[in-house]
Amino acid sequence: MKLNLKRVFIIFGLLSFSIGAQDGTKLIAWKPIPEASGYQIQIKEKTGKIIIDKKIDTPYQSIEDLPSGVYLVRTAPLNLFKKPAVWSAWKDLEVILSEPPKVVTEEEKPIILPKSESKTEKTIANITIEGEHFLDATKVDLTKKNETLPILSKEVKSSERIDLKVDTTEAKSGPYDLTVTNPYQKPKVVTNFVKVEDPKHNESEDSKKSKTSIPKGKPFRDFTYEEMLAFLETDIAVNCKNTKVPALTLSECHKTYVILNFTSDDNQSVFEFYKLINENQSDRISAYQYFSKNCSPKFRPAFERMELQSKNQRNLDPEERQTLLQELMKFRNCTR
Repeated sequence: MKLNLKRVFIIFGLLSFSIGAQDGTKLIAWKPIPEASGYQIQIKEKTGKIIIDKKIDTPYQSIEDLPSGVYLVRTAPLNLFKKPAVWSAWKDLEVILSEPPKVVTEEEKPIILPKSESKTEKTIANITIEGEHFLDATKVDLTKKNETLPILSKEVKSSERIDLKVDTTEAKSGPYDLTVTNPYQKPKVVTNFVKVEDPKHNESEDSKKSKTSIPKGKPFRDFTYEEMLAFLETDIAVNCKNTKVPALTLSECHKTYVILNFTSDDNQSVFEFYKLINENQSDRISAYQYFSKNCSPKFRPAFERMELQSKNQRNLDPEERQTLLQELMKFRNCTR
């Protein structure tokens, strides 16, 4: 079955090759060689089976009937005796179906990308794009007017999902449009797909933060989320500068490692809370599972943190998002 010309994309590694096409035809072409009496082209499958082996008069060959897949191609100019003078090296030839990309959005509201208050640490956000017809060659941009969000990595998980890591450290606040482009197709634009927000920093919040004190005699499990953050800000391991692990949870400190102190449930819960607010995704996932499993009694600061995470879950990787929602549901239903 022939494929629609406008939906076929061909990738190959030989620089002398190019793609040319007219309505109803798709072909592979190469630079003409003066005084050649013709050309011979061979295309084979990865298994080694040659499926095209032709002597032709022109420096191009129709591949209209070539199915999608990965092949190897080589060519040779013919001498006066119609024999190959010299073969080019075998080069990869990939024929794939390029269709207009589609993007599925869960809701009309943009994905919120927060910026950190710190000017010394980068703010990296995870974004998942869901839709159809995504390829390794799909181009993705997040722009507004003359501004572009730096995309640190793009991973095409499947034809229906692309994962991005975006640096918002120096980004200007406001909405950004998503543009997804497949080769030889019109771009798909989703307006206001993400929105960069400056950290909420005002007098009322500063006042609230400054008034957050560490309660005396109150069990850690009954701390509020803000109180636990205030505790961690003061519980610094002064004699262990190579780690940010809470001093309460440290037993021994060495140059390349630490030994943790889990002699009480409180110690381990404080450490797991530290993981919960960590930038490391695997640490956060592990903490979700810990608190949902060890939820009687409930560790209130962790519960409040997970509830907060769930409200902005679109910033999370799909795997983490699913784990968070599953473990949070268990956490909510846990009886104290």
